[in-house]
Amino acid sequence: MSAAASTPTPAPPGALPAPLPAVPHEVVDPADPAAIAWLGDLLARGRADLYGQDEADLALLPTLTRTWMRRGHQLKLPAPGTNEKRSVSAISDLGDGGLLWRTDESRCADQFCATLAAGADRSTARGRRAIFLVDNAQSHRVGKTGIVRRGLDALAGRVVLVFLPSYSPDLQPQERLWRPWRPNVTHNHTRDQMAQLQADSDEWLARMAAQPQAVLQALSVSRCSPTRLVA
Repeated sequence: MSAAASTPTPAPPGALPAPLPAVPHEVVDPADPAAIAWLGDLLARGRADLYGQDEADLALLPTLTRTWMRRGHQLKLPAPGTNEKRSVSAISDLGDGGLLWRTDESRCADQFCATLAAGADRSTARGRRAIFLVDNAQSHRVGKTGIVRRGLDALAGRVVLVFLPSYSPDLQPQERLWRPWRPNVTHNHTRDQMAQLQADSDEWLARMAAQPQAVLQALSVSRCSPTRLVA
């Protein structure tokens, strides 16, 4: 075979690489040593990205917290007659600090699957699988049928979910992203329209996304060990 004949045909501009082969596990229990060893090997060889995934709420009713005020200048916050909420779903690459997010009307399985798809597209473009650390929220559960099942089927070979133990937020690095987000967006805010509050959230997340090292610092991750998926 000539060298020219052995050269692969380049993909069209903007096209994603072909789907990765089927994986032996699409949902992994962190207590399964064999499955965790397989994922650790993928990460060590640079064949996968590890993401933390979590959601937080935006609400027109501000979260009241202690704050500094000049004497005689008390901060007054509006209280909407009808509270309005949105759900922000975000993922962070625990290796390089890449950050993606989306805001939807509610926290639901459709939002979860759309978040997984965004991470999968990012990793597929890098020739890698996407591994997600996720909690056991109702909207994340995988059954034989349903929205999450269909979402995983559509992402077959590209996505692996690692479900953390119940009631263990300390094992989810993504939880820590909301610690600086809340005082900058939701605490004591004075917005009276959801569009304004969502813009505040998007602007803050965009500033963080432009500084991957700041994302890793917020998550208390200097560099993710490829052989450790949970603390």
